[in-house]
Amino acid sequence: MMVNMSVSFFIIVFIVAILKDCVSVRFSYLGVPGFVLNGEPVLLHCGYDLEKDELYSVKWYKDNVEFYRYLPGDSPSGQMYQLEGVFLDMHNSNATHALLHTSELESEGIYGCEVSTEVPSFRTIKAEKRMHVYVIPEEGPTIHGIVDRYTIGSEVNLTCVYGPSKPAADLSWYINGEKVPESYICEEKEESNAGELKTTESRLMFVIDSSHLRQGVLSVQCTASVTLVYSNSSRELIVSEGVSGPEFLHVPHAPPGHEGPNITGNQQKYYIGDIVDVNCTSARSSEPAQLHWYVNNNEVKPEFLSEYHPITYPDGYSSSKLGLQFRVQEEHFKSEEMRLKCTSTLSKIITMTCEERISEGYQRSSEHQTADSSESGWSQVEALQLRWIVIILCLALVLSS
Repeated sequence: MMVNMSVSFFIIVFIVAILKDCVSVRFSYLGVPGFVLNGEPVLLHCGYDLEKDELYSVKWYKDNVEFYRYLPGDSPSGQMYQLEGVFLDMHNSNATHALLHTSELESEGIYGCEVSTEVPSFRTIKAEKRMHVYVIPEEGPTIHGIVDRYTIGSEVNLTCVYGPSKPAADLSWYINGEKVPESYICEEKEESNAGELKTTESRLMFVIDSSHLRQGVLSVQCTASVTLVYSNSSRELIVSEGVSGPEFLHVPHAPPGHEGPNITGNQQKYYIGDIVDVNCTSARSSEPAQLHWYVNNNEVKPEFLSEYHPITYPDGYSSSKLGLQFRVQEEHFKSEEMRLKCTSTLSKIITMTCEERISEGYQRSSEHQTADSSESGWSQVEALQLRWIVIILCLALVLSS
C-alpha cells in the first residue's frame, strides 16, 4: 500500500512539473529589423510572456556578446557593456526594448534576446535574428563621356558610375526607354572600397543611326538597382535511400505567422528511379518572397521547377510557391543521403536613374530619378506640383507689378 502511495505521489509531482513547464516563459515576438541604412537608429523589441512567473533578467547580445542587461531587482535596473558597433541609448532602453541611437557598418550582426525568470522555475529562453546594415549613396548614378556634339554616324562612348554602396548595384542601360542589346555593353566592373563598399561601373558603346532618334532626340538612361535583403530562411529535407524525414536547419526567428518556408508533397520513402514531386511555400509576407530549390547544395536548374501564382490572403499578405520535380538518380545518394533545401528571401529593391537627352548636333540636360520597390513614386508628383506653384507665384508677381 505504501509503495502504491509513493508511486502515486511521484506521478503527481511529475505531472505538476510538466504542467509547470507548459506554462513557463515564452517568446511572443522578436523585433530585430532585417536591415537598416547606415546611420539610422535601431529599435530592438523583445516580446515575451512570463506566464505568471517573475522576471529575473533580460539580456541583449550581438554575435553572442552581451551589450545590455536589465534586472528589475537591481538599482539601477539597466547596465550596458561597450561593444563595437552598438550605440545603446540607456535612457530609452528597458525590460522589453533596447534602442541604438545610430548605426554603422560594424552594427551588422546577429542580435539575440535572452529572458530568464526568478526562482523556483528559473527558466531561460533565447531568440536571435540577423540585421544587415546597407549603404545607399545620396546621389544617383552619373554618366560620363558626353561630348558637345553628336551626328548620325558618331560613336557614343559613355561610362555609368554608381557608389560606393553596400551591396553593389546592378547597372542597366536604356536608349529611349528600351533596354540596350548586350553587344552595346563592352565593360562592367566593381571596385572595392573601405568597409565592404563597392563602386560599380558600366561602359556603353554604339554608333548613332536614325533608329536611335525620336523626333531628332536620343535619350540615354543608366539605372542602378540595389537589392536590400532583409530576411533569409530555409527548410531542408534530409533523405536517406528508402527513408525520408524532415529536419530543420537554421531558420531565423520571425514574428508569429512569418516562419520559414514549408515543404509539402514528400513521400515516406525514396528509391533510385522514384519521382520527387514537392512544393515549397513561403511564409505569409507583405511582399512576395523569392524561392530557390537546392539538391545537395546545388541550385536546381529551371527545367526542373514549376512556378505558381502567389497565394493572396484577405489581409493583403501573400505566399510564394515553387515546385520541384525530378527523377532520383544514383548520384543523388553519393553521400549516402540526399538533401532537398528550399530558401526564401525577402528583399527591397531601390532604383536610381540618370538620364541624358541628346539632340542631333548638341547636348541637352540630364535628370536623376529615384524609386524603390515598395513605393509608388509620389515624390515625383510632388516635385511637379511644386514647380507649378513656383510658376504661378512668379506670374502673380509679374502681374501685380
